[in-house]
Amino acid sequence: MKTLDRYVLKAWLGAFLASAFALVGLFLISDLLGRLDNFFDAKEVNRLSLVLRFYGVRLPLFFVWVAPMISLCAMMLTLTRFARANEIVPVLVSGRSARRFLAPAFVGSALVSGMMFAVDEKVAPAMAETFRETEQAVKGGRDSEQVVASDRLGQDWIAEKYRAGSGAMERVLVVRLDGEFRRVADLQAETAEWKRRQGGWLLKNGVETTYDPVRQRRLERKSIPPEGLLLKSDLRPQDIEESHQVFRMATLSQLDRNMREFPFQPFWRVQWHAKWTMPLSNLVLLLIGIPLLMRSGTRNVFAGVAITLGLGIVFFATILAFLDAGNAGRLDPVTAAWFPIVFFGAVGVAMVDSMAT
Repeated sequence: MKTLDRYVLKAWLGAFLASAFALVGLFLISDLLGRLDNFFDAKEVNRLSLVLRFYGVRLPLFFVWVAPMISLCAMMLTLTRFARANEIVPVLVSGRSARRFLAPAFVGSALVSGMMFAVDEKVAPAMAETFRETEQAVKGGRDSEQVVASDRLGQDWIAEKYRAGSGAMERVLVVRLDGEFRRVADLQAETAEWKRRQGGWLLKNGVETTYDPVRQRRLERKSIPPEGLLLKSDLRPQDIEESHQVFRMATLSQLDRNMREFPFQPFWRVQWHAKWTMPLSNLVLLLIGIPLLMRSGTRNVFAGVAITLGLGIVFFATILAFLDAGNAGRLDPVTAAWFPIVFFGAVGVAMVDSMAT
């Protein structure tokens, strides 16, 4: 490795560690502040031990979530340092292109993408049971986001929110399957309220669609009656509270099994593809961010922060919007997971290719 490469890599590594400490620390502190009441309400536990265990098993997930922003912030800090020391222009004048100059930092970011995949596939799933236990100890019957569950009657449940106080789910999709895992019907409803005595959920304000299980063609689509539709199920509120988060720590093999068992539920296919696209988002974000930072002059750290935050917000808001559309069945799972990466990646490659050298 050449001296300049070592110099760039050392500068990037220091910036990466500083960015990781700052962003992960902010992530932990903001999450802790939002859960303080939950920790204080926890009974018959050592609260300090609970906090340490709670965040210990979540650190891998936090890293995967914020690693792309860490890489972009590290690149921004590295370029700012070089620009303030007037070290970029001499390198370019010597005949080395900006792309070659920053290659060691980009290689380091590629290694981070590999770490993201390894942590998401190997480290986080190994902590799933502890994740479940600490989640239950802290939540203790509180609201849940992004419910994904199945019952023993061949029905898959997806809801944006579960409210523990009322025992109701909001914006619900229920996919009913036959014994061969073929879709028989699906129901979409604004609310689903648990009725313990009737042994099911009362769905309101929605539509029911039935299908030919062989040809998978829609047979009939009708509105749910004003008084609601009682859907029998052995899925209970406590089942939702215990398991709704663990799907986030599934391995590729677990997701693949769920894809086979529930072939008409798009969620598992979206998650399988997202396992691959999330690490790639780290590199795609850099492809777009580096040219923007270079064009800004990179001397002003505040301008760099503004560019980093603005780009991160637009990029991940787009990814989340496509993933949500895929989970809800409005987009093909492959399109939902890959389109933002391919689109932004193509834009980034064009921007890097046109970058002044």
